[in-house]
Amino acid sequence: MSISKTKDLLGQLAQLERTVSEFSFDELSADDAKILKGSFNTFRASLENHIYKPKKGAVVSHAIKASNDENQEISQKQFIAHISHEIRTPLNSIIGFANLLNDEKLTSGQHKKVDAIQFASNTLLKLINEVLDYSKISSGVSNFETVDFNLHSLLKDVMFLCETLIVDRKIELLVEIDDNVPKIIKGDPSKLSQVLLNLLGNSVKFVEQGFIKLEVFSKASYDNHCVLEFSVADTGIGIAKEKIDTIFKRYTQAEANTSSKYGGTGLGLTITKEIIEKLKGDIEIDSTIDSGTTVTFRLPYTIGKNIGFSKISKKPYKNLKGQHLLAGAEIMVFEDNQMNSLLIVEQLTKWGCKVHANVSLTEGLEILGSSNVDLILMDLKMPNQNGFEVSKIIRTHENNKIKSTPIVAFSADFTEKDSIECKTIGINDFLLKPYSLNDLMTTILKNKKSKVELEDFSSILQKPMIKPKETTVVDLNHLLKDCFGEIDMLNELVKLFKLNAIEFIGNVTIHLKTDNLKEIALSAHKLKAGFAMIKADGMRKLIVDIEASCKANKVEKVKELYEVFLIDYPVLEENLTAELTVMNKK
Repeated sequence: MSISKTKDLLGQLAQLERTVSEFSFDELSADDAKILKGSFNTFRASLENHIYKPKKGAVVSHAIKASNDENQEISQKQFIAHISHEIRTPLNSIIGFANLLNDEKLTSGQHKKVDAIQFASNTLLKLINEVLDYSKISSGVSNFETVDFNLHSLLKDVMFLCETLIVDRKIELLVEIDDNVPKIIKGDPSKLSQVLLNLLGNSVKFVEQGFIKLEVFSKASYDNHCVLEFSVADTGIGIAKEKIDTIFKRYTQAEANTSSKYGGTGLGLTITKEIIEKLKGDIEIDSTIDSGTTVTFRLPYTIGKNIGFSKISKKPYKNLKGQHLLAGAEIMVFEDNQMNSLLIVEQLTKWGCKVHANVSLTEGLEILGSSNVDLILMDLKMPNQNGFEVSKIIRTHENNKIKSTPIVAFSADFTEKDSIECKTIGINDFLLKPYSLNDLMTTILKNKKSKVELEDFSSILQKPMIKPKETTVVDLNHLLKDCFGEIDMLNELVKLFKLNAIEFIGNVTIHLKTDNLKEIALSAHKLKAGFAMIKADGMRKLIVDIEASCKANKVEKVKELYEVFLIDYPVLEENLTAELTVMNKK
């Protein structure tokens, strides 16, 4: 065969290989993709064998070895997915029973032990999720979507989540979005969030003080397309130059003691790089030991249409105040694992639900036909009965009352194939184990037969999952006792306190202009008694720090602490007013 024809044939072969890979990734299930790729590899090896005419058996042996290696890697990933499911199932019980235990009347020592169980369990869950995530992405099983989304809102939510991770550290969290960055783009918002949270989470982990900054630029724009550049810079511990090339390798961390000191699997950056490359982007790192790190990545996007975006903020809430909306609801539970079944029955019973559990398919159908069951919770991967099959039988039943009952599936793992099958059968929603009590209640309220009105539902979403900042917490109960229960006297004292706070703000604003720390210290000393009076211990500590910094002649420190005060005090005052309003109504 001529050289030109050989090059042409090999070029077409390479193009065909790319097309096969793209088709496998976009259109096929994981199993079908493996079969297609295996057939193509055999064809390619045979063709190359004829072209190059090597020594007998050389290429064939190479192809067989490559095929064996690929099969071994596939088996390993399947093993990881299976083990992940097996671990998540008992972990669901541990986290669930710890949640229940935390609601009991425990001593402070017992609460600390429950908190330790919850922390360890959630850490283990995070590690399992990370390993499974890597397995899915690297094997092409992970699903990538293309939808219009609000980039600016996504960035705001990501920074909000990162802010909650910064505890007891003087870290400034900054974000800068260039004016030419489009608000609405078309792509996969969840994968972009995952990449940003991985990178920002790394910065939070390795920065003790200084700043973390996210910058976003539009590097190119053409025919309704753009290339966005994201940069995450920090003042953390940094990475040695010789380690940067290996940092993206799986299970690799810059230093041997990083895992023991900071935790993690060493997969975070590997997953990040895999996602970015799947999205046809690139990533690079620039870092200096003890100075900081800058990670930059670029991704191509189509500019989206500014339509159909909800203005409702999707922040995490703890809706346990909605228990009265579940009282009397009938829930049927298909769950073969006895411990998980006991857990979910206790959770639902505590909320006032009537629960039908430990039922066979025949018993379940009888109950569905004769009772007013509001919702079915269906474990998809039961060892004794297949949740998909049970759901299919319910959905195809001749009795309309039975087949119209809402079904919520739950399982310790959930693949794209599962998602398609759920939609085909007519399953209404899905819960991934381990789920929080908030997830369980929200999903039931959203899907049960007697739907909760939107106004009622939103009214119960009031208490944030994230604990309020220490400097914004108040407690007027002790002050009311000191007032001998006289609410009028309490109102007057709170009014006086607010006037003192206004006076403090005015004094500090004036005296900071001339760096008169002596006067600021006097104002702080006067106000700290007021915060002690209303049991605002967090804010009192801040005021004490301001006073101490004044006496130590630390002007910049005083300015820094005062900025925190200006941000947190309005929130504290709102909490103070809200608590006082409740007391006045009693």
